[in-house]
Amino acid sequence: MTDAPTGILALVRERLAELGITLTVEPTSKPASDSQTGMAASLSFKETEARYIVTVKARATLTSLARGTSPQATHPTLVVTDRISPRSATALRQAGVQFIDGLGNAHIRFGDVLIEVHGRTGDGPPHGTGIGRQPRPANMFSPRRAQVTLALLTWPELAGEGVRPIAHAAGVSVGQAHEALAQLRSAGFLASSSGELHRLDELLDFWSAAYPAGLARRLELARYHGDLSKPVQRTHAEQRFFFSGESAKGADIARPATLTIYVDALDPRTPVINRWSASPDHVPNVFVRQKFWHDPHPQDAPNAPWPLVYADLMAAGDARLIEVAKTWRARSARSDQM
Repeated sequence: MTDAPTGILALVRERLAELGITLTVEPTSKPASDSQTGMAASLSFKETEARYIVTVKARATLTSLARGTSPQATHPTLVVTDRISPRSATALRQAGVQFIDGLGNAHIRFGDVLIEVHGRTGDGPPHGTGIGRQPRPANMFSPRRAQVTLALLTWPELAGEGVRPIAHAAGVSVGQAHEALAQLRSAGFLASSSGELHRLDELLDFWSAAYPAGLARRLELARYHGDLSKPVQRTHAEQRFFFSGESAKGADIARPATLTIYVDALDPRTPVINRWSASPDHVPNVFVRQKFWHDPHPQDAPNAPWPLVYADLMAAGDARLIEVAKTWRARSARSDQM
Protein backbone atom coordinates (compact mmCIF):
# COMPACT_ATOMS: atom_id res chain seq x y z
CA MET A 1 0.00 0.00 0.00
CA THR A 2 1.17 3.52 -0.81
CA ASP A 3 0.45 6.10 1.92
CA ALA A 4 1.67 9.42 0.53
CA PRO A 5 -0.46 11.25 -2.05
CA THR A 6 2.60 11.71 -4.27
CA GLY A 7 3.08 7.94 -4.29
CA ILE A 8 -0.58 7.35 -5.15
CA LEU A 9 -0.29 9.83 -8.01
CA ALA A 10 2.78 8.04 -9.32
CA LEU A 11 0.95 4.71 -9.29
CA VAL A 12 -2.06 6.18 -11.04
CA ARG A 13 0.13 7.82 -13.70
CA GLU A 14 1.57 4.39 -14.49
CA ARG A 15 -1.88 2.81 -14.78
CA LEU A 16 -3.11 5.62 -17.03
CA ALA A 17 0.02 5.42 -19.17
CA GLU A 18 -0.75 1.75 -19.80
CA LEU A 19 -3.99 2.93 -21.39
CA GLY A 20 -2.32 5.69 -23.38
CA ILE A 21 -3.61 8.43 -21.07
CA THR A 22 -1.36 11.22 -19.79
CA LEU A 23 -2.03 12.82 -16.40
CA THR A 24 -0.49 16.25 -15.89
CA VAL A 25 -0.76 18.01 -12.53
CA GLU A 26 -0.13 21.75 -12.45
CA PRO A 27 3.22 22.54 -10.77
CA THR A 28 1.56 24.74 -8.14
CA SER A 29 -0.73 21.89 -7.05
CA LYS A 30 1.12 19.74 -4.52
CA PRO A 31 -0.53 17.23 -2.18
CA ALA A 32 0.42 17.86 1.42
CA SER A 33 -1.45 15.17 3.37
CA ASP A 34 -3.10 11.79 3.02
CA SER A 35 -6.23 13.52 1.68
CA GLN A 36 -5.85 16.42 -0.73
CA THR A 37 -8.61 18.22 -2.63
CA GLY A 38 -8.33 20.90 -5.27
CA MET A 39 -5.25 20.03 -7.36
CA ALA A 40 -5.67 21.23 -10.93
CA ALA A 41 -4.77 18.62 -13.53
CA SER A 42 -5.49 17.49 -17.06
CA LEU A 43 -5.97 14.19 -18.83
CA SER A 44 -5.09 13.73 -22.48
CA PHE A 45 -5.59 10.92 -24.98
CA LYS A 46 -4.26 11.58 -28.49
CA GLU A 47 -5.91 14.87 -29.51
CA THR A 48 -8.51 14.91 -26.72
CA GLU A 49 -7.82 16.71 -23.44
CA ALA A 50 -9.84 17.76 -20.40
CA ARG A 51 -9.14 19.55 -17.14
CA TYR A 52 -10.03 18.20 -13.71
CA ILE A 53 -9.93 19.06 -10.05
CA VAL A 54 -8.10 16.11 -8.47
CA THR A 55 -8.92 14.70 -5.05
CA VAL A 56 -6.33 12.28 -3.64
CA LYS A 57 -7.49 9.88 -0.91
CA ALA A 58 -5.88 6.80 0.59
CA ARG A 59 -9.40 5.28 0.69
CA ALA A 60 -12.32 6.68 -1.28
CA THR A 61 -16.06 6.28 -0.68
CA LEU A 62 -18.91 8.41 -1.95
CA THR A 63 -19.87 9.32 1.61
CA SER A 64 -16.41 10.72 2.34
CA LEU A 65 -16.36 12.62 -0.95
CA ALA A 66 -19.64 14.39 -0.15
CA ARG A 67 -17.77 16.59 2.34
CA GLY A 68 -15.46 17.99 -0.31
CA THR A 69 -17.88 18.57 -3.19
CA SER A 70 -18.36 22.19 -4.14
CA PRO A 71 -21.01 23.69 -6.44
CA GLN A 72 -18.50 26.38 -7.45
CA ALA A 73 -16.09 23.88 -9.06
CA THR A 74 -15.43 24.82 -12.70
CA HIS A 75 -14.13 21.38 -13.73
CA PRO A 76 -15.22 17.82 -12.88
CA THR A 77 -13.62 16.01 -9.96
CA LEU A 78 -11.24 13.10 -10.54
CA VAL A 79 -10.81 10.90 -7.48
CA VAL A 80 -7.36 9.33 -7.24
CA THR A 81 -6.97 6.62 -4.62
CA ASP A 82 -4.65 3.80 -3.60
CA ARG A 83 -7.35 1.13 -3.84
CA ILE A 84 -11.12 1.24 -4.19
CA SER A 85 -13.53 -1.49 -3.16
CA PRO A 86 -15.94 -2.93 -5.75
CA ARG A 87 -18.89 -1.57 -3.78
CA SER A 88 -17.47 1.95 -3.61
CA ALA A 89 -16.52 1.80 -7.30
CA THR A 90 -20.10 0.88 -8.21
CA ALA A 91 -21.50 3.68 -6.07
CA LEU A 92 -19.15 6.24 -7.59
CA ARG A 93 -20.07 5.14 -11.12
CA GLN A 94 -23.78 5.40 -10.37
CA ALA A 95 -23.31 8.89 -8.96
CA GLY A 96 -21.31 10.01 -11.99
CA VAL A 97 -18.07 10.49 -10.03
CA GLN A 98 -14.90 9.79 -12.04
CA PHE A 99 -12.06 7.86 -10.39
CA ILE A 100 -8.95 5.72 -10.80
CA ASP A 101 -7.02 3.67 -8.24
CA GLY A 102 -3.47 2.36 -8.03
CA LEU A 103 -4.51 -1.01 -9.47
CA GLY A 104 -6.02 0.61 -12.53
CA ASN A 105 -9.73 0.30 -11.68
CA ALA A 106 -11.25 3.35 -13.32
CA HIS A 107 -14.33 5.19 -14.51
CA ILE A 108 -13.24 8.21 -16.55
CA ARG A 109 -14.87 10.04 -19.42
CA PHE A 110 -13.88 13.18 -21.27
CA GLY A 111 -14.74 14.31 -24.74
CA ASP A 112 -15.69 11.12 -26.58
CA VAL A 113 -13.28 9.01 -24.52
CA LEU A 114 -14.59 6.48 -22.01
CA ILE A 115 -12.33 4.42 -19.74
CA GLU A 116 -13.93 1.53 -17.83
CA VAL A 117 -11.77 -0.87 -15.85
CA HIS A 118 -13.20 -2.93 -12.99
CA GLY A 119 -12.47 -6.04 -10.99
CA ARG A 120 -8.72 -5.54 -10.52
CA THR A 121 -7.67 -6.92 -7.12
CA GLY A 122 -3.99 -7.54 -7.78
CA ASP A 123 -4.63 -11.31 -7.82
CA GLY A 124 -5.66 -11.81 -11.43
CA PRO A 125 -7.05 -10.22 -14.59
CA PRO A 126 -9.86 -7.68 -14.34
CA HIS A 127 -13.47 -8.69 -15.01
CA GLY A 128 -13.76 -6.00 -17.64
CA THR A 129 -11.52 -3.39 -19.14
CA GLY A 130 -11.86 -0.98 -21.98
CA ILE A 131 -10.88 2.33 -23.48
CA GLY A 132 -12.35 3.90 -26.53
CA ARG A 133 -15.03 6.12 -27.89
CA GLN A 134 -18.21 4.60 -26.55
CA PRO A 135 -21.70 5.63 -25.38
CA ARG A 136 -21.70 6.88 -21.81
CA PRO A 137 -23.27 4.70 -19.13
CA ALA A 138 -26.49 5.85 -17.46
CA ASN A 139 -25.99 8.21 -14.52
CA MET A 140 -28.42 7.39 -11.72
CA PHE A 141 -28.18 10.99 -10.48
CA SER A 142 -28.50 12.95 -13.69
CA PRO A 143 -30.69 16.05 -13.08
CA ARG A 144 -34.11 14.55 -13.87
CA ARG A 145 -33.37 11.28 -12.08
CA ALA A 146 -32.02 13.26 -9.11
CA GLN A 147 -35.36 15.09 -8.92
CA VAL A 148 -37.14 11.75 -8.61
CA THR A 149 -34.74 10.58 -5.90
CA LEU A 150 -35.29 13.83 -3.98
CA ALA A 151 -39.06 13.29 -4.07
CA LEU A 152 -38.68 9.74 -2.73
CA LEU A 153 -36.23 10.77 -0.02
CA THR A 154 -38.60 13.53 1.11
CA TRP A 155 -41.84 11.57 0.81
CA PRO A 156 -40.94 7.84 1.00
CA GLU A 157 -44.61 6.87 0.97
CA LEU A 158 -44.76 7.88 -2.70
CA ALA A 159 -42.83 4.72 -3.62
CA GLY A 160 -45.99 2.67 -3.17
CA GLU A 161 -48.35 5.05 -4.97
CA GLY A 162 -47.39 4.51 -8.61
CA VAL A 163 -45.40 6.41 -11.20
CA ARG A 164 -47.74 9.38 -11.81
CA PRO A 165 -47.75 10.74 -8.22
CA ILE A 166 -43.96 10.38 -8.12
CA ALA A 167 -43.56 12.20 -11.45
CA HIS A 168 -45.79 15.04 -10.25
CA ALA A 169 -43.96 15.43 -6.93
CA ALA A 170 -40.58 15.37 -8.71
CA GLY A 171 -41.61 17.78 -11.47
CA VAL A 172 -40.70 15.37 -14.28
CA SER A 173 -42.57 13.49 -16.99
CA VAL A 174 -44.02 10.04 -16.35
CA GLY A 175 -41.44 8.55 -18.72
CA GLN A 176 -38.55 10.22 -16.88
CA ALA A 177 -39.92 9.03 -13.53
CA HIS A 178 -40.26 5.48 -14.85
CA GLU A 179 -36.64 5.50 -16.06
CA ALA A 180 -35.37 6.87 -12.73
CA LEU A 181 -37.29 4.21 -10.78
CA ALA A 182 -35.78 1.52 -12.98
CA GLN A 183 -32.29 2.80 -12.12
CA LEU A 184 -33.12 2.76 -8.40
CA ARG A 185 -34.39 -0.82 -8.66
CA SER A 186 -31.28 -1.87 -10.55
CA ALA A 187 -29.10 -0.36 -7.81
CA GLY A 188 -31.07 -2.14 -5.08
CA PHE A 189 -32.67 0.93 -3.54
CA LEU A 190 -36.23 0.07 -4.61
CA ALA A 191 -37.88 -3.34 -4.25
CA SER A 192 -39.28 -4.62 -7.55
CA SER A 193 -42.26 -6.36 -5.96
CA SER A 194 -43.42 -4.13 -3.09
CA GLY A 195 -41.98 -0.80 -4.26
CA GLU A 196 -40.48 -0.35 -0.79
CA LEU A 197 -37.38 1.84 -0.48
CA HIS A 198 -34.20 0.35 0.94
CA ARG A 199 -30.93 1.81 2.29
CA LEU A 200 -32.31 5.35 2.52
CA ASP A 201 -29.31 6.62 4.49
CA GLU A 202 -26.94 5.34 1.81
CA LEU A 203 -29.13 6.73 -0.96
CA LEU A 204 -29.08 10.16 0.66
CA ASP A 205 -25.27 10.03 0.90
CA PHE A 206 -25.00 9.25 -2.80
CA TRP A 207 -27.63 11.76 -3.88
CA SER A 208 -26.22 14.65 -1.82
CA ALA A 209 -22.68 13.99 -3.10
CA ALA A 210 -23.85 14.13 -6.72
CA TYR A 211 -26.19 17.11 -6.24
CA PRO A 212 -23.80 20.12 -6.37
CA ALA A 213 -22.18 19.28 -9.71
CA GLY A 214 -25.39 17.93 -11.25
CA LEU A 215 -28.91 19.05 -10.46
CA ALA A 216 -27.84 22.18 -8.53
CA ARG A 217 -26.13 23.62 -11.60
CA ARG A 218 -29.17 22.88 -13.77
CA LEU A 219 -31.44 24.71 -11.30
CA GLU A 220 -29.37 27.86 -10.86
CA LEU A 221 -31.15 31.01 -12.02
CA ALA A 222 -28.91 33.78 -10.71
CA ARG A 223 -26.18 34.75 -8.26
CA TYR A 224 -25.96 38.06 -6.42
CA HIS A 225 -24.17 39.80 -3.60
CA GLY A 226 -26.32 41.30 -0.87
CA ASP A 227 -26.66 42.31 2.76
CA LEU A 228 -27.77 39.13 4.50
CA SER A 229 -28.56 40.90 7.77
CA LYS A 230 -31.81 42.14 6.22
CA PRO A 231 -34.85 39.90 5.68
CA VAL A 232 -35.71 39.00 2.10
CA GLN A 233 -38.37 41.30 0.67
CA ARG A 234 -41.14 39.98 -1.59
CA THR A 235 -42.36 41.86 -4.64
CA HIS A 236 -45.96 40.76 -4.02
CA ALA A 237 -47.92 38.91 -1.36
CA GLU A 238 -48.17 35.64 -3.32
CA GLN A 239 -44.44 35.39 -4.07
CA ARG A 240 -42.89 32.32 -2.41
CA PHE A 241 -39.32 31.71 -1.30
CA PHE A 242 -38.10 28.32 -0.12
CA PHE A 243 -34.96 28.66 1.98
CA SER A 244 -32.13 26.14 1.96
CA GLY A 245 -28.57 25.59 3.16
CA GLU A 246 -27.47 27.74 6.05
CA SER A 247 -30.34 30.17 5.45
CA ALA A 248 -32.99 27.49 6.08
CA LYS A 249 -35.38 28.20 8.90
CA GLY A 250 -34.45 25.98 11.82
CA ALA A 251 -30.83 25.51 10.81
CA ASP A 252 -29.98 27.59 13.89
CA ILE A 253 -27.16 29.61 12.32
CA ALA A 254 -26.94 33.07 13.88
CA ARG A 255 -25.24 34.84 10.98
CA PRO A 256 -25.53 32.90 7.72
CA ALA A 257 -22.76 33.70 5.25
CA THR A 258 -24.91 32.74 2.25
CA LEU A 259 -28.55 32.88 1.23
CA THR A 260 -29.90 30.03 -0.91
CA ILE A 261 -33.50 30.26 -2.08
CA TYR A 262 -35.66 28.30 -4.50
CA VAL A 263 -38.40 30.14 -6.39
CA ASP A 264 -41.23 29.27 -8.78
CA ALA A 265 -39.93 31.98 -11.11
CA LEU A 266 -37.33 34.73 -10.82
CA ASP A 267 -39.13 38.08 -10.64
CA PRO A 268 -36.69 40.69 -12.05
CA ARG A 269 -37.85 43.10 -9.35
CA THR A 270 -36.66 40.80 -6.55
CA PRO A 271 -32.94 41.73 -6.70
CA VAL A 272 -33.90 45.39 -7.08
CA ILE A 273 -36.01 45.72 -3.94
CA ASN A 274 -33.51 43.61 -1.98
CA ARG A 275 -30.56 45.63 -3.31
CA TRP A 276 -28.72 42.55 -4.52
CA SER A 277 -25.88 43.23 -6.92
CA ALA A 278 -24.92 41.06 -9.88
CA SER A 279 -21.62 42.91 -10.33
CA PRO A 280 -18.61 40.63 -10.97
CA ASP A 281 -16.67 42.87 -8.57
CA HIS A 282 -18.48 41.26 -5.62
CA VAL A 283 -18.28 37.67 -4.40
CA PRO A 284 -21.76 36.09 -4.71
CA ASN A 285 -23.46 35.18 -1.47
CA VAL A 286 -27.07 34.98 -2.71
CA PHE A 287 -27.98 31.94 -4.83
CA VAL A 288 -31.38 31.76 -6.52
CA ARG A 289 -32.50 28.41 -7.92
CA GLN A 290 -35.54 27.02 -9.68
CA LYS A 291 -38.11 25.20 -7.53
CA PHE A 292 -39.05 21.93 -9.23
CA TRP A 293 -40.91 19.83 -6.66
CA HIS A 294 -44.62 19.70 -5.83
CA ASP A 295 -45.45 18.82 -2.24
CA PRO A 296 -48.03 15.98 -2.23
CA HIS A 297 -49.17 17.35 1.13
CA PRO A 298 -49.30 21.12 0.44
CA GLN A 299 -48.41 23.27 3.40
CA ASP A 300 -47.04 26.72 4.03
CA ALA A 301 -43.47 25.50 4.56
CA PRO A 302 -40.68 28.12 4.60
CA ASN A 303 -37.94 25.70 3.54
CA ALA A 304 -36.99 23.54 0.59
CA PRO A 305 -37.39 19.78 1.21
CA TRP A 306 -35.16 18.70 4.07
CA PRO A 307 -32.77 16.50 1.98
CA LEU A 308 -32.19 19.50 -0.28
CA VAL A 309 -31.32 21.67 2.72
CA TYR A 310 -28.93 18.95 3.86
CA ALA A 311 -27.24 18.74 0.42
CA ASP A 312 -26.80 22.52 0.25
CA LEU A 313 -25.24 22.55 3.73
CA MET A 314 -22.83 19.73 2.82
CA ALA A 315 -21.89 21.35 -0.49
CA ALA A 316 -20.44 24.39 1.27
CA GLY A 317 -17.42 22.31 2.32
CA ASP A 318 -17.27 24.24 5.62
CA ALA A 319 -16.49 22.07 8.67
CA ARG A 320 -18.88 24.15 10.78
CA LEU A 321 -21.73 23.65 8.31
CA ILE A 322 -21.02 19.93 7.99
CA GLU A 323 -21.75 19.58 11.69
CA VAL A 324 -24.93 21.62 11.25
CA ALA A 325 -25.86 19.36 8.32
CA LYS A 326 -25.42 16.22 10.43
CA THR A 327 -27.68 17.62 13.14
CA TRP A 328 -30.25 18.74 10.56
CA ARG A 329 -30.23 15.31 8.93
CA ALA A 330 -30.61 13.41 12.19
CA ARG A 331 -33.48 15.61 13.33
CA SER A 332 -35.28 15.56 9.98
CA ALA A 333 -34.81 11.82 9.44
CA ARG A 334 -36.28 11.08 12.88
CA SER A 335 -39.32 13.23 12.17
CA ASP A 336 -39.86 11.29 8.92
CA GLN A 337 -39.12 7.97 10.66
CA MET A 338 -36.47 7.40 8.02
